[in-house]
Amino acid sequence: MRLRTCAAGIVVVIAIAFVAVQQAHPRDEPFPIDLAPGETFSVCLSGQIVCPARVPICDDPKVAIPVDTPDGLGFKGVDPGTTLCSAASAVGPRRIFRITVR
Repeated sequence: MRLRTCAAGIVVVIAIAFVAVQQAHPRDEPFPIDLAPGETFSVCLSGQIVCPARVPICDDPKVAIPVDTPDGLGFKGVDPGTTLCSAASAVGPRRIFRITVR
């Protein structure tokens, strides 16, 4: 019984956090990320998607590439420019990121 109560509480907290993140930046717009060449953005730590993230795609791999980090999926800046990258969430739709490398 305690385990069910604890699990239900955790689900509620995750749901509230998920809604709060969605309200912070509309889901129908790419989430903006600014990186330096060689710098990595941790997708899973950002709270923009529920991890494990899967099937990452970047439109221009000369600008940014998907990488594995100790915390899960990341996008790494390669060379200056702007590109769109996305990843499938463990739940819900793909999340799109606009990555600008300066």
